[in-house]
Amino acid sequence: MSNTDKEPKCYKGRDGREVPIPVSNNALIEKMFSNVFTRGIMKLVSSRWYANAQRAVMSSFVSSFFVSGFVRKNGICLSEYKKKKYTSFHDFFKREIKPSARPYRVSDKALLSPCDCKASVYPISQDSCFSIKGIPYTVAEVLDDPVAAQAYDGGYLFLLRLSLDDYHHYMYPVSGYKSSDRIIPGKLYTVHPLIHRYAAVYRENARESCEIITLDGARVTVMQVGALGVGKIVNDEMGAAQVYQGEEQGHFEFGGSTILVLVDADSYKPCEDLLNNTGEGFETIVKMGERIGGR
Repeated sequence: MSNTDKEPKCYKGRDGREVPIPVSNNALIEKMFSNVFTRGIMKLVSSRWYANAQRAVMSSFVSSFFVSGFVRKNGICLSEYKKKKYTSFHDFFKREIKPSARPYRVSDKALLSPCDCKASVYPISQDSCFSIKGIPYTVAEVLDDPVAAQAYDGGYLFLLRLSLDDYHHYMYPVSGYKSSDRIIPGKLYTVHPLIHRYAAVYRENARESCEIITLDGARVTVMQVGALGVGKIVNDEMGAAQVYQGEEQGHFEFGGSTILVLVDADSYKPCEDLLNNTGEGFETIVKMGERIGGR
């Protein structure tokens, strides 16, 4: 099965096991985008003003009563997180994990996952094109920068999709010197895989990005993509700076989202399981700090 065929009903673990995808997630997206009227509603809720209103609700004390049900439904292990009393659902969503729960090994030969995610990887052609779920993209469209895009011809794009149950802080995948962050305004569509039938989210959604140049000259762009309910991407260092692999870069506020990592042709090669699973139409469950590529 190729990644352009019907949606699989499972994720793949790093050990090759299949993990069922909650059916309700697919059913809701299908229902909301199944006709013109509901698609119109989704365009409204994908706007910035709706995200701001939703964040206000989720920051209220009343929303704290949703936390226990959300934890049970999504099987979240709270023992992995720093203990505290949450004052709102938004406060819970920004929870911090214990370092021991996401171990990693610093290495200039490794590309580490910046986040918990469901991962896919796509080769970038020599003319900067790639395809996600049958939707064609160019690196120039995603980066909104035709000049910068040329550096990634023949490289790879790692698509790291965070769902609601994932840890929503993220770290730097490599060490090096980062550029100032660049903000690209846009919509806030859901990043669920089914949305690709209706919108080219990675050239339409709001995005923030920076480019990291490693000590040996490799180019790595890290881009956060806003999504439904994510009206705010919070990066700790917006200016140019020296950064270190494993150092926290920032966090998303309420909602699922995506991080895109682009590497040039002469640097990091994807791990074989990610390449194989993507080719078979599966997303791979990856935790922050796990190796996703190397050289």
